[in-house]
Amino acid sequence: MSIFERSFKQKIEEAKGNPAGLFALIYPYLLIVGIVIGLLYVSKFNTISRQAVPPVPPDTTAAIQELTAKPARTIPPVDVMQMKTPSRELIAKGKELYSANCSSCHGTDGKGNGPAAAGLNPPPKDYTNKDGWKNGLKISDIYKTLQEGIPGSGMASYEYLTPEDKFALAEFIRSEFIQNPPADTDGDLLNLDLTYNLSQGVELPAQIPVSAAESIIINESGIKQQKIVSVLKSISNDSGSEGAIVFNKVAGNKNKVLTMLANSDEWKASEKNFIDLAVNNVNVDGFNNSVFKLNGNDWDTLFKYLNKYY
Repeated sequence: MSIFERSFKQKIEEAKGNPAGLFALIYPYLLIVGIVIGLLYVSKFNTISRQAVPPVPPDTTAAIQELTAKPARTIPPVDVMQMKTPSRELIAKGKELYSANCSSCHGTDGKGNGPAAAGLNPPPKDYTNKDGWKNGLKISDIYKTLQEGIPGSGMASYEYLTPEDKFALAEFIRSEFIQNPPADTDGDLLNLDLTYNLSQGVELPAQIPVSAAESIIINESGIKQQKIVSVLKSISNDSGSEGAIVFNKVAGNKNKVLTMLANSDEWKASEKNFIDLAVNNVNVDGFNNSVFKLNGNDWDTLFKYLNKYY
């Protein structure tokens, strides 16, 4: 044993029974250990505090596509009660729709093993397995899935298909892949009808791209503005006429008055409509309080005068 070890052991024996002395003896060693730990922490500081979130979020705007133009169309009504006993023609139509829209994911045999299934998580439904159907196996259940899709999965909505096409798909899937599928009650089908208004049919308006709609609005706005400028010029050149005199008297803001008249057609239907529009929006649409001083002849003159410009 070295002299240092014997000296240290002797000091420990002497410090027994004296906590303060023992602490004073080991304190330098504790200090050294603390300094070493601190240095190790500082050396790893950049790694510990590194931000795991990317500083700039990925730009996903490129994935947003503008709406395509679609003509107005009528979705024909459907008798839901006939779906309890589907025709061969309806099932044959469902087979064609399945091949075109579903087989790439669900496979030609309905087992969820189509060529596009590999990249989907969760995987496509295996139609031959009765377990795990999100909405159920009834006609009304499958129709709901086709109409709304399944959020959080690769099952998109097939809302663009007509009700008859969705029923055809549901009937084919049940007849081809599901053994002894459960039957819908009249109540199930009536609820489905009420939910999606199937027996009434639907009128779908035309759809145009946003950019095209903006162009139309801008163009219409430009035409209206040109009209207002033209009317203002005509009134200015016609300042001595009776109609222009009345107009200049009651129009606190001529541009506002003419803009309001350009944006509405109802006032042109009758003098009463015109008077109501003017007096009910005083100091808002450009007319001033002088309108309350007009007599019947003044109103008639003003109405006919402005009507000839619109």
